[in-house]
Amino acid sequence: MKSVIVLAYDGEFAAGAISALARRYAAEIVTMTVDIGQSRDARAVRDVALTAGAVRAHVSDAVDDFVRQCVLPRLQSGEGSVPARHATASLAYPIIAAHLVDVARREGTPHVAHGGGEGLTAAIRALDASLQVLTVDIVRQPVPTAAPSARHLLERPVADPALARGIPANLDIEFDAAVPVAINGVSLPLAELIESLSLIGGQHGIGHAEAAAAPGALVLEEAYRALDWESGVVRIELLDGHQRVLSADSCSPALVNQA
Repeated sequence: MKSVIVLAYDGEFAAGAISALARRYAAEIVTMTVDIGQSRDARAVRDVALTAGAVRAHVSDAVDDFVRQCVLPRLQSGEGSVPARHATASLAYPIIAAHLVDVARREGTPHVAHGGGEGLTAAIRALDASLQVLTVDIVRQPVPTAAPSARHLLERPVADPALARGIPANLDIEFDAAVPVAINGVSLPLAELIESLSLIGGQHGIGHAEAAAAPGALVLEEAYRALDWESGVVRIELLDGHQRVLSADSCSPALVNQA
């Protein structure tokens, strides 16, 4: 009976890696794809993996977990979102590692593999030191468009500010208990709120000067810096790749209790 290797597969590296891994270790390959808001369709990635020779392909929806467990605490701490593309991938390592370990246990195998960095290996071993972690030499798929595909929810396209020259956007971001809950009076689930800020911020070039493809995170960082208490509304103007806080109406705990 062949051994089983669970491979973290996001569709970014060549599907041929699946068959190569199977031949090298004489093993069956089971893939694990975590949907953390990347631009690729996780279900389509599953189909590619099966076509490439995976015997089974697991897909998990972890967008909300990623936002609440990885992104939000980072923003709330004031440490920043680490928006540069090479660094944002590591934000998702705890979520990817948790799902990889879970699938390995369900498959009854001690063998897992990935094409990520040492940080992902460390995250896996922190959860289960008994697993044998294999790293895959990857060749990334050519990107058909000028914009690179996103690895998770924070990574979104950023336009050249010159394309929106002189056209401002005003955003009222409402916070409740240190969690952003609405934009311009419209309540949104957290993941959708970040997606909306990413779309608007990207269109206005937020992150262009910093070479940071995480416009939504940058807008929220600015809002958190202006927020005096855990609840309130911060109004931000986006213009030509820059942000400016217009007002910050915060509600202190004492005022909330009196209301």
